Amino acid sequence: MGSNVQLRAFEPEDSKELHRWMNDADAIRNTGHSPVSYEEACSHVEKKKASGDIVMAIELDNSQLAGWVFLQKLEYEHGRASIGILLAPEYRGQGIAPQAMSHMIDIGFKQLRLNKIYLTTRGFNEQAYRAYTKLGFVVEGTLRKHCFVDGQYYDTYMMGLLAEEWLQG
Repeated sequence: MGSNVQLRAFEPEDSKELHRWMNDADAIRNTGHSPVSYEEACSHVEKKKASGDIVMAIELDNSQLAGWVFLQKLEYEHGRASIGILLAPEYRGQGIAPQAMSHMIDIGFKQLRLNKIYLTTRGFNEQAYRAYTKLGFVVEGTLRKHCFVDGQYYDTYMMGLLAEEWLQG
């Protein structure tokens, strides 16, 4: 993975950009959430942090904020967490997401000593599916016709990655 992507703490002033990203049409389609106000975006960040989620900003070498990545639903007693990512529309499709996720996966497995990191993705999001597969995630289950988008039902894939797979790879 290249060195042009770093993670740093997600700061309150980053919420302005998060608000923009969350209201992007592709983000809404791929995540299934509704448009949010600026106040709702700020509240979302605070709720994530208050619940113990690890929330990081994705920053490029030129100090540009490119997105955020997070570990949520941390269950230390079971050694697992869910990972999520959202990029600014102008940075999608440039290989930034796999680099950022790789850094966050390292944090999960090497620092937090997790055994498993998992995620869900919608069946029509082929770009995300390919990226997750390249990182080593495997489909563990399919929720058939689980989401309704643009007048049609689509499958949702449950994908997981184990520490032993990551650390051996």
